Amino acid sequence: MKFIDSAKIFFKKNPVPTRIKNNDSIFSSIAIIISENNDGEDEMFFIKRAIRNNDHFSGHMAFPGGVKEDYDKTLLDTAIRETMEEVGIDLTKSTEYLGSFDDYKPVNPAANKFLVSPHIFHLKNIKTKLKINPSEVEDTVWIPLKILKAMVKGSPRETVKFDKNYKDYVFRYKGYKIWGMTRKILYYFLNFYTYLELINSF
Repeated sequence: MKFIDSAKIFFKKNPVPTRIKNNDSIFSSIAIIISENNDGEDEMFFIKRAIRNNDHFSGHMAFPGGVKEDYDKTLLDTAIRETMEEVGIDLTKSTEYLGSFDDYKPVNPAANKFLVSPHIFHLKNIKTKLKINPSEVEDTVWIPLKILKAMVKGSPRETVKFDKNYKDYVFRYKGYKIWGMTRKILYYFLNFYTYLELINSF
């Protein structure tokens, strides 16, 4: 059974993620987008954020997403809107919505007021044309999940500049460096992905 089908079954049985209630938090949402390449292998979509002042994640590798606005009815709406604004993918038309993970709170002291709601989508056509907003996104890349899975055990712990130098595990792919909050959410997803593979192996 493919990951997409397994994920549909999982989220149907487990539809309600843990939502952290904190009125002092800045609520935000991201879109984890999965698609299949020409060989039928799953790939994951990333953006490289543009360099911007007053952006806690400026220049980082990330998933599409951003802060919930007053006109967003739900955090799912936020993920859909931000993805459209940043890369031009209409998640209401070109994807299947699979489900959501529990909220994530960044450990970065400069960004720990954010609460991030990760939402997972299956993009039906990996060749969907992008319309990148250069004020928000510098670059995009699809990375095969089998490569990311292989990095889990071998991901090196490197010194990363983040307010001050500190060490974090880093995923590297063709010059891209995934670390921090995105790396932690990615790691959680890969464990989920591996879990579904294990279940399907019985």
